[in-house]
Order: sequence, then structure tokens, then C-alpha cells
Amino acid sequence: MKKILIVNPFGIGDVLFSTPVIRAVKKAYPESFIGYVCNRSVAPVLQHNPAIDRLFFYSRGDFKQIRRSAPGEYIAALFRAMSELRAQHFDCVFDLSMVTQYSFVLWLIGVPQRFGFDYKHRGRFLTKALPVDSFNRRHVVSYHEELLALCGIAGFEKRLDLVVGDKDRSWAGDFLLREGVGREMIIAIAPFGGGSWGKDAHHKQWPLERFSAVAQALIRGFSARVIIFGTPADEDNGKKLAADLGNKKVINAVGRTDLGQCAALLEKCSLLIANDSGPLHMACALGVPTVSVFGPVDEQVYGPVGEAFRHRVVTAAVECRPCYANFSKPHCRTMRCLQDIKAADVIQAAVELLENVRSPGDEVRKQ
Repeated sequence: MKKILIVNPFGIGDVLFSTPVIRAVKKAYPESFIGYVCNRSVAPVLQHNPAIDRLFFYSRGDFKQIRRSAPGEYIAALFRAMSELRAQHFDCVFDLSMVTQYSFVLWLIGVPQRFGFDYKHRGRFLTKALPVDSFNRRHVVSYHEELLALCGIAGFEKRLDLVVGDKDRSWAGDFLLREGVGREMIIAIAPFGGGSWGKDAHHKQWPLERFSAVAQALIRGFSARVIIFGTPADEDNGKKLAADLGNKKVINAVGRTDLGQCAALLEKCSLLIANDSGPLHMACALGVPTVSVFGPVDEQVYGPVGEAFRHRVVTAAVECRPCYANFSKPHCRTMRCLQDIKAADVIQAAVELLENVRSPGDEVRKQ
């Protein structure tokens, strides 16, 4: 039996972008054992994937934190990780990390075939590498497809996978029942996100008051229930948004779900309106239509994956976007790429997607 490891230590979107890789590898080697190295926080989006046999939690961030607080423990943790991986006797690895550390460790423990991206000459420990300057003007999943083709693996489909667990699906049903949701249309909004950018996350976030305007219009026009999603770090702003909406049809779920529960609720929604963020890509993987707001980030590279008619990306026609390039975040004070997007732009995109579900009211059309 062939034993294959996939490495992707990044956030929700990046991990979901790798699910076509998992599927193609499993199709090429149906009897294989597939392991996946990821950040522990994204485990819920992978744990029910039937193609994955085992998850391994080794993130650079975790190791850096250990090294800062306890250098001796850092060495011990590193050796435990190496020992655990060596014991698996992997035949090959697809390293999607674009850094040297993972391929170096996998070379050190004797994984014979190591495939990945050679970015800034960081692929020197790979046995087969696809040279890349960055991800530019085509989607990340296209780069993944090219890497697999280089390794002789065909059958790549540009479709994301996210499997919702039975426990989470049951929880979501109970949650909606407690919130008094009946047969109404449910619209999700994810007005936060961008956590991977740390203190610069606001550079990916459309103004909160415009999300409020969109939600109000869709509640009026579609008699929809609206669920607000976010992490515990977003709770204060979530309360602010819910209070601003001041409508009994609004459910504030900010900080009340884990990723698995979030996915189970998203699965029940007719539409998600979101920033460029993890929930956007979760919705895409679940087949939920989306309207997304992209500012500094290029939607051609990091945008929705799925059937084009299900997704609308709203951007501003400013000459300086997209400015996120070569994995460098913007240093911009005006953020015109977000500020110039009007609520009416997003409402129109939402109506275009929803009008096939229910004929929208005149009040929405006039926004």
C-alpha cells in the first residue's frame, strides 16, 4: 500500500483549496494511505474527508511559540514529530507549504519522493518541484493542478470538498429550532474574517455598516432570516451589528459555533455574503451560492471555486487593486478598493442569485 503525505499548514481557505489534490491523489492511488499535516485549528474542515486516513498537527506557528517559551521543549517536540512521521514510512509527500522547513524534515526522516513548489529557491529539498514566483493571475487550485500534472497525476477537478459530520448537522438542526427558524429562507453573512493577516485583518473587511444595509434590504425583500457568523474575537462587533440591525429575524451566531458547526449551519443557507475569508470557501465547498467582497486580494487567485453561476464577486474599479502580491500585505490608508464598494452593489449581486429562489420584493429592487 502506497503511503502519501500532504502538507498544508495554512488557514481554512488554503486548506480547502488543497482538497482537489486530496481527491486526485486518492483517485490515482485508491488503495493508498493518505496523511495530512495541518494546523490544528482547521481540523474540522478535514476530519470527515473520507480520503484522509490521519491528520497530523504540526504548524510552524506552534513550534515557534514553544521555542520562544521553552527552547528545551521545542527540541523535544520537534523530535517527537519527526519520530511520529518516520514511523509512518511515507513513500511520498506533496508539500504545499512553500517553505523549506517541512521538506527538510521530510528529507531528514527519509521520505524518498518529495514534491512541491520551488518559491524563492526554497525547494532545494524537493525531488521534483514546480518553480513559482508567486501565485499570480490564476487561481491557487490551478497551480495545484499543474504540480500534480508534473508528478504524473491526472483527473484533477476544480471542486472543493467539505464533509459535514452527523453530530454537527444534528447540532445545527437543534440550533435553528431553538432560534425559531421555520421554512424561511436563511441568508448567512460573514462580515469579519482575514484572521491570517493578524493585526491587518481589517484590510480585508468591508465596512460593517454596509453589511448591515445589505442584511436589512434582504430581510425586507425576501422575509429571510439572517445569521451572522464570526469567531469569539469578533463578538463585540457581532453584538454591534446585531444591535444595529435590531430585527428579530437576525440570529447572532458570532462566537457561538466551532468550524464544524459553522459548516453545518452554512449548509442550510440559501446564500452567504462575506469578505474574502474562510467562511466564503467553506460555502463554496458546500455548494452554497455566495456574494463576496474582495479588496486588496486578487479574486482570480483566491476567489470562489465552483460553478460560476453560483458565485458573484464584487470589487471596486480602482487602478491600484489588487495590491496583495508576492504574499505581501498592502500598506494603504485609504482602502478605496473596499470603501468604493456600495451596499447597492452587493444587494444587486445577492438579488441576482436569489431571484431564482423567490421573486424579490420591490423594496429590494429599489435599493
